[in-house]
Amino acid sequence: MLFVIFVIVALVGWGLPQKKEKKWRIALVPKALTGEYWVRCRKGAEAAARRLGVELIFVGPSAETEVDKQMDIVENLVVRGIDGLAISPCDASALVPVIEKIWRRKIPVVTVDSDAKTDKKLAYIGTDNEKAGALAGEELARLIQGKGKVLIINGVPGAHNLMERIKGFRRVMAKHPRVRLLPEQACQSDQTLALNITENALTGHPDLKGIFGVNAPGAPGAAQAVAAAGKAGQVKVVGFDAIPDTLRFCAEGVVQAIIEQRPYRMGYLSVEFLKKALEGEKIPTRVDTGVDIIRPEQARKMLLAKPSALGQ
Repeated sequence: MLFVIFVIVALVGWGLPQKKEKKWRIALVPKALTGEYWVRCRKGAEAAARRLGVELIFVGPSAETEVDKQMDIVENLVVRGIDGLAISPCDASALVPVIEKIWRRKIPVVTVDSDAKTDKKLAYIGTDNEKAGALAGEELARLIQGKGKVLIINGVPGAHNLMERIKGFRRVMAKHPRVRLLPEQACQSDQTLALNITENALTGHPDLKGIFGVNAPGAPGAAQAVAAAGKAGQVKVVGFDAIPDTLRFCAEGVVQAIIEQRPYRMGYLSVEFLKKALEGEKIPTRVDTGVDIIRPEQARKMLLAKPSALGQ
């Protein structure tokens, strides 16, 4: 008799609708959709989304200079009904109003790769950029033996992560009184413009000793000009991010060091931590994803490695 009752209860239970776990919709808005750096960030986010069972929306402007476009994208995501937002602001100040608007709607926000000038967010996930900029400064100071003219090629002015890198770089260079920093110039995240800036600097300052490429397009653009001028190895180049061109120039000895970030990890953790926050878990307010230094010997080995092994 008990067995019959058990079977009946089981059958009735089987026919009842099962409670489904909510599938969160998380958006990640990079500074741009183009570039190896953001491809790796996307791969990390997609891997986390698959493992954690969330819906990922990866959408952004076509170029890092399109601040207004990025703002429009975020506004549209709210209309589409996202549950959480990870964003790498093109401009640390300009994106504040839209981020705070989302925050007021009770949608959790994390900044990734680059921060925004607001506390209306749960966390920043990315490189400690001031520390990374200081590391680049130490490396370049060593390479030029603490003396000579140095050019800083910025990316897009207003980007918080780049300002922090320059701050750290300048702090280190201030310890070397025989280093002369030339007026900072911005390549607008355009490798060709970085090339042109370097060509002009080499013409105006034939005794130039070092170049710091603050973001991904800076170093390969500078390296192209240095190589064309026949000054590879004479003018030391230190840059950020092991994109293919930079890695190739480093393997050839035209770029002496790359500060390599971890965009795959940034993308992964942004999705993972937003899901935790949406489910009521407390997350850290600041996550340093770390950096590595790549020098020519390692660059040569990396070029022989599988592409999937890079940037994770």
